[in-house]
Amino acid sequence: MEEKHVRDIMVPLEEYAVVSQEATIREALKVMKESSEKLSPGKYRHLGILVKDVEGNIVGKLTQADILRGLEPDYKDIGGSYISPLMRAKMADIMTHVPDKTFLERCKAHKDKKVRDFMTTVALSVDVNEVLGHALHIMLISEHRGLLVVGEGKKPVGILRLTDIYQLVKEAILED
Repeated sequence: MEEKHVRDIMVPLEEYAVVSQEATIREALKVMKESSEKLSPGKYRHLGILVKDVEGNIVGKLTQADILRGLEPDYKDIGGSYISPLMRAKMADIMTHVPDKTFLERCKAHKDKKVRDFMTTVALSVDVNEVLGHALHIMLISEHRGLLVVGEGKKPVGILRLTDIYQLVKEAILED
């Protein structure tokens, strides 16, 4: 069986949702929805969107989890380093909750906030010619569900998503 590479299953940058860090959350969600609707049949919808700066450089990503974390007022203020989800749950009593708004009111209140205030900075990338097994290893160790794919000169050329790797694994296992 032939070795698979990142380039074989990545989503090319031109097919992935990209938005300015100055865009609002509402604008970003519209772009994400439109981009997912353009995907070919059999492809999983986008669960995130890449974020660019004013020069057009990819500087981050905005995921479903980033948006949901933004609903928790003090989420980013309870430690600068990685804190496990279990520890964050145990720390819930120190987090500020907004009792004067319902959950959906809080959601709507975020629609005009800037993407830059919610996004995660892109720190990890993988070369377009890397073997898929190594890219999966990076994703599993780092707990990232997507990696920026870079080509010549470290220029972004696409995104590698865990869902696409899983689809390939599933097909390989089910193949007769």
